Amino acid sequence: MRVNYARDAREEGIEAAAWYGSQEKGLQNRFLEKWKDAENRMAANPGIHRCFEGELRKCRFDVFPYALVFRIRSDELQVLAVMHMSRRPGYWKKRGGN
Repeated sequence: MRVNYARDAREEGIEAAAWYGSQEKGLQNRFLEKWKDAENRMAANPGIHRCFEGELRKCRFDVFPYALVFRIRSDELQVLAVMHMSRRPGYWKKRGGN
């Protein structure tokens, strides 16, 4: 399935990766790899991720405390947030998509 990121979601993922890169050499690349792994798992089988907040689902990263918050639309997955699992719960709820 095609994956489409809301602009804010992509930006927050990039910012998180940059932050990790400032903490330790190589950590930014590791974060980006885990992000891509989560995206691939989500796209391969989106229905296995449990619904919450109505139709929304989340796919957790391995190792890092992040998840992709997404919804399934007929021919695409819409990612609304690259969400830190412990910070600012629900901040992304006002996002409607692209």
